[in-house]
Amino acid sequence: MRNLLKKRINTFGIINQNKFLITNSFLIKQELINALFRKDILVSNMDISQSNNTTALNIEAFTRTSKLLKYRKTLKKKGLSNSKYTKYNKVNDLILNSLKNQFANSNLLINYNNINKNIDKKILTNSFKTFRKFSTVLFSRGFNLFIDFLKIVSLVDQNKINPKVFLLILGQIFKNLTKKKHTKFIFFIKTIFDSLITSENNNVIGIKLVINGRLMGKTRASTVKIERGSLSLNTVNSGCIAEKMHVYTLYGAFGFKIWVNYK
Repeated sequence: MRNLLKKRINTFGIINQNKFLITNSFLIKQELINALFRKDILVSNMDISQSNNTTALNIEAFTRTSKLLKYRKTLKKKGLSNSKYTKYNKVNDLILNSLKNQFANSNLLINYNNINKNIDKKILTNSFKTFRKFSTVLFSRGFNLFIDFLKIVSLVDQNKINPKVFLLILGQIFKNLTKKKHTKFIFFIKTIFDSLITSENNNVIGIKLVINGRLMGKTRASTVKIERGSLSLNTVNSGCIAEKMHVYTLYGAFGFKIWVNYK
């Protein structure tokens, strides 16, 4: 038994010495995603690779409205508002500089792609007309959260973002609600799914959301399933993406699971 423990300790030390395995571990990715989430940057996709002692970090993320407003103020102070570059390229430069300052390393290459530039204005205006009646009911405490929601819904409709980010925004909305507004939130989710299925792009074939927890402040947990369109969960489908997360509120922990089926 002692010999087996010694072998395990030796192999564990060899793994720790291997930088490639460390940089590609799930734990480090999750720590980076959480650190960027605190800075109002929602990561859609992250890849870490290493070659010739240099680590490359590729990030595709959504920048929240509050963060964009801060960067625009800094751009005005620096006098870069009339530059030749577009506003998204200037924001990308500021985010890259902040990331390089946080992860100061000569062997680290960071490639940041801002997904906000893929937003279609027509889809954004249509979603605003559809969901503006919920802005005073569910988004009374934060108008920037409502704008972020509209942008992410348009990106989900275009298949330009991971549904994990959409689930994060839904969790932020649900966290601020009282137990009396849980039924309105469910009706809100149904209107979202109906608009995604019947949109002009029609990229989303089917979508499903499952919520587990003490809805309406009840003593026992219940399950709510909302499904629209065709969604085959029994077979392996390359176009179907599944994500899940936990939302912690005053009424306990809630489990959110989402399935999105694209063309």
